[in-house]
Amino acid sequence: MEAGDTADREFRKKTFSPQSLVAGTARFAQNIPQLIRARRADRVSDQFAEKIMLAVTAVNKCQYCTRYHTDLARETGVDRETITSILESDVDSAVDDDERPALLFAQRYAETNENPGREAVAELQRTYGEETARDIQAFIRAIYFGNLLGNTYDGIRFATARRVEAARNATQQLSSRIAYAIDGLRERCPI
Repeated sequence: MEAGDTADREFRKKTFSPQSLVAGTARFAQNIPQLIRARRADRVSDQFAEKIMLAVTAVNKCQYCTRYHTDLARETGVDRETITSILESDVDSAVDDDERPALLFAQRYAETNENPGREAVAELQRTYGEETARDIQAFIRAIYFGNLLGNTYDGIRFATARRVEAARNATQQLSSRIAYAIDGLRERCPI
């Protein structure tokens, strides 16, 4: 961040609070066994998993997850145009009918702060079957946690930069006032 960059802006990305970080970490830890089963079962291809993760990341806008999962998606063979469309939340043009429901569910999950609704979960299960739907949700939960963790880190950096900038401005103002006072004293009491 450049000097002056933070003064007129607010950090608007979704982040963890101290309380939600504890709860989110617990949910993430509970999700790890399902995530491992999902990876081993191979019902969701690596390419499909990366598209799902990009769909969540498109909503939460984590810069670290965007970079990392864009690279992973490219490694699995996803073309740049598809990645760009997903990151622009244009799922309809990005994927075929088989993948679209999962990516739309992933976006809804992120947009609703992990609460997509029972009907959305039931529809995901009807579309993919219970096991594959569980696998899809495991990938979504993992990336949602990662997104908020990355955004929280950025939020802390942003807040710190604002405080540093405020302290720098206050120091400059104080320095100017002291210099003005000293100049006034020199004019009255020449040495």
